[in-house]
Amino acid sequence: MDNYKSLLERKEYDLLLSLSEDDLSPDGLSYRAAAFLAKGEPRRALDIMLTNKDALYKHNPLFTMKTIFELRFILRQFDEAYEDLEHFENLPYISQEVEEYLRSLPKIIRSEERNSNLREKYSDDEIRDKLLGRSDDYEVISTMNMVGPLKARDYIKEFIFLAESDRIPLVKTYAFLFLIAARCDKEVKLKKNGKTYKLVPCKVNPPFSGKSFESFRAKLDEEINDPSISSVAKKLLNDYIFEIFPEQLDLENERRIYLLAFSALAHEYLSAPFDFEEECQKRGIESSIIRALINKIKAVREKEDMLSY
Repeated sequence: MDNYKSLLERKEYDLLLSLSEDDLSPDGLSYRAAAFLAKGEPRRALDIMLTNKDALYKHNPLFTMKTIFELRFILRQFDEAYEDLEHFENLPYISQEVEEYLRSLPKIIRSEERNSNLREKYSDDEIRDKLLGRSDDYEVISTMNMVGPLKARDYIKEFIFLAESDRIPLVKTYAFLFLIAARCDKEVKLKKNGKTYKLVPCKVNPPFSGKSFESFRAKLDEEINDPSISSVAKKLLNDYIFEIFPEQLDLENERRIYLLAFSALAHEYLSAPFDFEEECQKRGIESSIIRALINKIKAVREKEDMLSY
């Protein structure tokens, strides 16, 4: 598997396909599909995923679903995507992470279908003009969303331009996230929050992903035990993560501190009863630490960008 991975990273797709030709293991099949996709042959990649769907799903359900739907979107097979959704929804429960992804899929499919239809109205040159020209921030973000992460590879030059531009951090962050989706392997200078980050997008973990993030969100639901307050807490968490990106929160080692901070903030935003000092004592955490973190989160939120129109 390590050999397949290194071949994929070095873009030696034909060699990878030759070496994996008789490899029917989940990893071998997954890397073959990835190689075909990288070569611009999404139909062959999808054939591999569908032919071996059951074995691949058993090995890694989330990866299998995401890959199949990504390929459906690239091929504009939206009716088939809805059929796949029904198939996966009828399978036995695997994990909360899988269930959350399934719940999000109807919206994702509709969005991809809409963006695909919008892209047909504009030529590549018109899209590039919108990204590189004097469009306002709102139009630039709308154009990026119209392109979508699955087509981001076609506009890497434009997204690098936006990420390194003097536009507001919101636009630059969105552009960099599209470069991650495009697996861009060029260094990008992202100026944000008074700092300059020199980053290679394909080597950066995107926000809102990974086991520690999903586990933390599930823990918020468990700790708060009130859907309305929990929803606000998760919204505050997502906003904060986006604003500080590419810096990351240590949601694994600092879990207790962040749980209490976002819980306290959510209660405050909804004017819900919350005995701050008692909750700190119950968890054995210095209240000054939590107050400092809350003030930091609030300060970041107060600097949130305003879109120009």
